Amino acid sequence: MQRSLIQFARYLLVGGLTYCADLSVFLLLFNVFGMDLLFANMISKVLAGVFSFAAHRAFTFRVINAKGRAQQAVRYFTLLALNIPLSALILSAMLWITSMEVVAKILSDVLLVLISYAQSKFIIFKRNETSHE
Repeated sequence: MQRSLIQFARYLLVGGLTYCADLSVFLLLFNVFGMDLLFANMISKVLAGVFSFAAHRAFTFRVINAKGRAQQAVRYFTLLALNIPLSALILSAMLWITSMEVVAKILSDVLLVLISYAQSKFIIFKRNETSHE
């Protein structure tokens, strides 16, 4: 139980750093470069995803060997590819609730945190497949 709580705390820390990167890129693309809201969201998710994979693998789930890295990367980026349109769908739904774009983005991403943690723990970095610290 304590191990799971520590792991979830690490997940949230990495997730927080990832989210800062995601939101920063989103705001830059949307506010500074005037990019379409949903397209800016997709680009920010991809860039944040690259950082997230490496950080979660090394820090959150403490995978210590290279075995399975390619398969994990394939699973991670496949799920990321599925989560990006899901993110856009949830963001679009949130825009029905609020007209404030950044608030809608934050609300949609809170929902995605729970989904992505379960995916990471049970699909991408499964304990029975990799060597963990």
